[in-house]
Amino acid sequence: MALFSRKKTPAPDRPRNPFVETPEQEAARREREAAEAAAVEAARVVYEPRKGGRPTVENPRMKRVSLSLSDQEHEALVAAAGSRRVSVWARERLLASLATDPTPGAGAEVARLRADLGRVGSNLNQLVRALNSGQTVPSAELLDAVQATREELARVRGELP
Repeated sequence: MALFSRKKTPAPDRPRNPFVETPEQEAARREREAAEAAAVEAARVVYEPRKGGRPTVENPRMKRVSLSLSDQEHEALVAAAGSRRVSVWARERLLASLATDPTPGAGAEVARLRADLGRVGSNLNQLVRALNSGQTVPSAELLDAVQATREELARVRGELP
């Protein structure tokens, strides 16, 4: 009765299934696929998309100023502008004239001169009023005041453009 023994014999090696990968084979395959994908990505040419529409301007001019001219005035401006556009020429001339303002405090100086002239005129009016009301004013004083007024007016006229 020795047909069945209690000793176990090792099981024969199973044949390897070609459709199942070992963990080492799977890791190697993944590395290979990642390297191929990186090579394809590096070789791919990427084009920047083209910008459509008009080019953008750094300082766009959005405000409009208009002016009416007679035919003669328009012809004079066209002749002065030469081959350039009248609007460009006029803008440059206007901005250049603003940039060459004589002095920054010219307005204050004119205001001071007007105040001085107002005081001189007030003094002159007081003298004339006194004469018209019958008061006597020594003629030498009056002549000196009139002469000072003339000199002041001449000086102011010389300073004004």
